Amino acid sequence: MKVEVHLLFPFREELAEHPLKLELPDSATVAQAIEFLVSRYPQLWERFYDQQGRIGRHISALVNGVSVLSRQGFSTPLRDGDVLTLLPAIGGG
Repeated sequence: MKVEVHLLFPFREELAEHPLKLELPDSATVAQAIEFLVSRYPQLWERFYDQQGRIGRHISALVNGVSVLSRQGFSTPLRDGDVLTLLPAIGGG
């Protein structure tokens, strides 16, 4: 399946290509898409993973504009044609 990935600042500053088109296995999850993205662009590893190799708490993800937190988190399955947006978590008070 094909998924379009949008990286928002500061994640995309290392890449000239934007948006990215990824070819993923059917029923791949958001976490698997990030893993594939980082394998293709290793310079992004420190941006997306913590020292234990887990997706960092500072990462937010949207699938078709909806936060994965309201779905299945990073285990949210993707479908052909989805748009995955990766951005730093936004906090406020």
